[in-house]
Amino acid sequence: MTVPAEDELWQRFRSGDEQAFTAIYNTYFATLYRYGYHIASDDELVKDTIQTLFVELWRAHRTLSPTDSIKFYLLKAMRRQVYRAIRQQTPALMGTDSGDTLAFSPEFDFITLEVQQQQQAQLQQAIDQLSHRQKEAITLLYIDGLSYPEIADMMAVQVRTVYNLVYEALERLRKLLSQPGFWLLTLMGLMV
Repeated sequence: MTVPAEDELWQRFRSGDEQAFTAIYNTYFATLYRYGYHIASDDELVKDTIQTLFVELWRAHRTLSPTDSIKFYLLKAMRRQVYRAIRQQTPALMGTDSGDTLAFSPEFDFITLEVQQQQQAQLQQAIDQLSHRQKEAITLLYIDGLSYPEIADMMAVQVRTVYNLVYEALERLRKLLSQPGFWLLTLMGLMV
């Protein structure tokens, strides 16, 4: 089965096509989950928020406006839903996803896993030192693949502000991660 163009898929959904609705849900669930989890690292809150979002979309499908980008539309709606859910519950801290490892020999797997865990921990420590807005901007840009104007629209700021947030975040990360001993500590951790 081929996936229809976004505008056709969205139009079918707006017309009440349940298959189009299911296709949109299946296509964008992982993206919405990842974005929501970067805002609030609460697995259940994020999953519930996605479910609520899609229930509300289905209820209002006939009154929704056309869109050039389903992903952008959904991410913007997801952002509103997550912040609404956070206001209703206790605020959660920012989280991180863990990566997969390559499978070679058991020894190589062990070393790779140790290095990745230490690098992820150090990267997470560096990311935790960024402001909330910087984290959100780099997540939308590098993980969700949105453009600077789309990010500006989502965050309700000027495009120039997004450029500044991303630049400042990357500079801060570069400085933190290039501090003397970053890689040495990683390697020494393997020898302990």
